[in-house]
Amino acid sequence: MDSRDDRVQQLKQALDKFRKALEDVESAMVHLEEELAGEASVRPESHKGLDLLSLAEVCQELGMGKSWVFKRIKSGEIPSVRLGHNIKVKREDLEEYLEAQRYRPTEDKQSAGEQ
Repeated sequence: MDSRDDRVQQLKQALDKFRKALEDVESAMVHLEEELAGEASVRPESHKGLDLLSLAEVCQELGMGKSWVFKRIKSGEIPSVRLGHNIKVKREDLEEYLEAQRYRPTEDKQSAGEQ
């Protein structure tokens, strides 16, 4: 039994390393896509009109991988618009999504910790 547990533990460790490697590859791909699309340039602080972010920019803003962001967009959790073959996210919608994700301890938990 111990050898089976050891093999299971080795497999879990290998999968964790593999997942990390995939995230690194995904991150590198996002940066390359930004450069190829000319999106790596600095966005102006103030400009008129809609502030639409590409999928790569949303990944960069959140510090998350493309697959994680795409799942949230596909589910509608992060609102988006499709313009031709491009998916865009309004900065305002992304900020609202982030605000909704903010951790706020409930009063019950706070009062339990104080007693």
